[in-house]
Amino acid sequence: MKTLLETLPQHDDKVLNELCNALRYCGISIESILKGEEPLAEQEDKTQDENIKASKSAEEKEYKEAYVKARRCGSCRNDFIRIMITGPQNVGKSCLIQAFIRQGLILAVGATTAAVITKELVKLVTYNMDDKSVDDFKAVLARKVITAIETVKRQIREEESYSDSSLNDIESSTPSPLIRLDSTAYASNLVETSPQAMPADEDMIPLDFLENYFRGSSESDQASVIDHCHYGKLWDFAGHSIYHITHQPFLSHNCIYLLVLDMSQDMNNHVVNREGNNTEMTYLEALQEWLASIIGSSKSIARTKAEIDDILEDIAWPMVILVGTHADKLGDEKACQERFEIFKNTILREFPSYADHIYGSGIIFNCNDKDNSEETRLQRQKNCGQLHNILRDFVNHQPFIDRFSQIPLKWYIMAAILHTFPDRFNEEAAKFHTKLNQSVSRIMTAEEIELLAKEYKLCDGIEDIHQMLLYLHDLGEIVYCQKEPVKGKVVTQVEWLLNVFRSIIQLDKPDSKGLAINAEYEVARNTGIMSQHYINDKFDKLGVEEKERKFLLDLMESYDIICKVSKEDDGCPDQYFVPYLFRSNSQEFDCQGFKVSGWLYVGFKPSQMPYIPDGILFCLLVSCYKEWKKSEIEPRYKCAKYRLKEDCYDIVVKKESSYIGIQYRYRMVPNKPQLQLQIEAKVKKSINEKKPYEFLRNKLSSLIKERMPRCEKSDCSYFIKCPSCNLFNPASNPIDGSSDVIFCDCSDVYECGSIHKWVMSSVEDTDDNGRNDAVLRQIDDIEGQKVDIYIVSPDSPASSYINIISKKVGPDWKNLARELDFTNTNIKKISQDNSNDTDQQCVDMLDSHCKLMGETFTKLALVKALFACGLRSVAETILNRDK
Repeated sequence: MKTLLETLPQHDDKVLNELCNALRYCGISIESILKGEEPLAEQEDKTQDENIKASKSAEEKEYKEAYVKARRCGSCRNDFIRIMITGPQNVGKSCLIQAFIRQGLILAVGATTAAVITKELVKLVTYNMDDKSVDDFKAVLARKVITAIETVKRQIREEESYSDSSLNDIESSTPSPLIRLDSTAYASNLVETSPQAMPADEDMIPLDFLENYFRGSSESDQASVIDHCHYGKLWDFAGHSIYHITHQPFLSHNCIYLLVLDMSQDMNNHVVNREGNNTEMTYLEALQEWLASIIGSSKSIARTKAEIDDILEDIAWPMVILVGTHADKLGDEKACQERFEIFKNTILREFPSYADHIYGSGIIFNCNDKDNSEETRLQRQKNCGQLHNILRDFVNHQPFIDRFSQIPLKWYIMAAILHTFPDRFNEEAAKFHTKLNQSVSRIMTAEEIELLAKEYKLCDGIEDIHQMLLYLHDLGEIVYCQKEPVKGKVVTQVEWLLNVFRSIIQLDKPDSKGLAINAEYEVARNTGIMSQHYINDKFDKLGVEEKERKFLLDLMESYDIICKVSKEDDGCPDQYFVPYLFRSNSQEFDCQGFKVSGWLYVGFKPSQMPYIPDGILFCLLVSCYKEWKKSEIEPRYKCAKYRLKEDCYDIVVKKESSYIGIQYRYRMVPNKPQLQLQIEAKVKKSINEKKPYEFLRNKLSSLIKERMPRCEKSDCSYFIKCPSCNLFNPASNPIDGSSDVIFCDCSDVYECGSIHKWVMSSVEDTDDNGRNDAVLRQIDDIEGQKVDIYIVSPDSPASSYINIISKKVGPDWKNLARELDFTNTNIKKISQDNSNDTDQQCVDMLDSHCKLMGETFTKLALVKALFACGLRSVAETILNRDK
């Protein structure tokens, strides 16, 4: 402007005059311009800019100082707990969560699988325990860190304003003690963290990360940023039995479990799937599975005392809260409460040792997704309010406050950093620095996380990292592996791991039209053996990197989800046995043509262990497969047959209730007595050397100690099942050659053969020519097909077996009666005489037939009738009993 004014007079006075007038009109002095002075308005703008810049610099310095101080010696209140929603499939778990977070509204949903990764159905529902709202975990995490930093800023300001105040005075003036500063560390850092003495290395603070993740939120309304609330992390575990074995890596002792049950079903009914078909498992068995897995696997001795509905409750951890569903099928409130009492009393009767851990809420939800009427929604909201109050009161009194009541602020920051791995589950991670993205991967070692923490000044050593990882595992943010060979490894993307497990375990039919992959699918479906090629095909579809594949296989093998099959020929690809693939195959093994031993059981007294979970069974099946090398395995529902070809016999292992049974069998060759003797000698030698019964007991005992520490002091013993009432009775002195007599509670008396007798029975029951007294007979089954059976003493009276089979025949006695030529009139009369006791009806019918037929109603005649009316399993009970 000055140059322009100096040049204008040389050209045009008129233009100069008009310009000067315009400048004067704007309040600008021509003289000041000619003197080189800036206009007043520009001076004011420049001063304002400098003030803003200085204010920002001071704010930046204050924020940085507060962050450093909080990071170094700040501890936050632990405001998070994981709440696991568990229970059998198709009971309404996902509907319950919807009602909980949608003010009673329920929409139709599909079955929950680990592949359905949504925040509302599987993970993560971050639920505010104080105001009943739903939030995003990362947003909550950001607010917690901001609140901690703001608290420190306030403390610093108060210290500067009141230099004569002690640290305790400052802390006591803080309205909500979210953050605590260690007094020693605080005092020693006052000089270090002052603006004038900030160490050079503190410039390493990840300000870009703070700006993006935390500090950006602080520029909004402060009232919405400061957060002192408690939060529950809701997980919906898929209830399908096929997923049970995959739950183990995700369980934690420091969780609240909501066990959801369909109160419209009887406990002994079979669980119904979404297609309306019965599964193999009953509701009682499903309940046993969950309680044993949750409570039996815990080492915790903590308890919670909380006042719920004006009653002081004392519950042991891990805590299980019973919640019912399908109230719409039960009737009014009184009917619902009566039904809940029935379930509660059944649980007390069946699981007395778990009663300390279980809280019966008395709440039964209406989970009918077709009924969202105003009345139903109001009832759901009332139920949600009741459940919310129960959870809130228990959360506010959680006992592991002793361990994690005050956690270092840096743990929250590290949790945020571990969320920055860019993948389809974490779209927000893209906004962070590339270097940070590259430092976090789906699978990391504890050492790698320690190095990352050190880079951002968030580490006090490996033990601090270990405790932080345990805490984040409890929250469900990571999976921190504690078993070899993957001990110390960390999975930062839990949803991804769930999806991998589901893809391997579910065994979906391949989309590929290629014959090779379809052939491998059929092999896996029929034999339980998966090829490495088939698993790699699954990995390819999931985008699993090469370096991640070995870890995943090792992780699944460490939890016995799969078992690597040893191959002598290194040229062949690895194969994996997957025992869970055969859960639905309940067909019994055909014993015709075999000499079969009796069943010997290993297990525990019910008072010590009320139930052995299926997960333990499958670990045991895998261990047997590894132990009995070169065996061929054929799994079935809760059992497996191992064919030891070199030793000429099979071993069958099965689970019955809380016991594991073992039986051996070998082929009978009636027309070749010398060969028969050789087979029996080989079987005897192998069993004496391998001692499969001893291995089974020792392995079960070690698995229980490892997987169910609450039961680690229980004694694993041998048991024999009563042939009349099926009660398991301890076998005394089982190893020596003696026998004992057991007087059962049902008043039956039977011989308890020792293991010596169990091993030798194949020889002791033969005559001098190596033949036993079983004879071959050919009979017809229900479809008219010829069946070969071996039967001992076929002409003995059938009356000896009436009490043995009556409980097994049950309501099917009418079919047997018709096969024995009873008229409908006679059947009706027997039914009326004992209208409420089907077992007694069967006994009366058979007694009547014995009196009518006399000696002609033989054991063989009874067996033929049972086969002909479709009761083959009952007939085999008679045949196997005498073997």
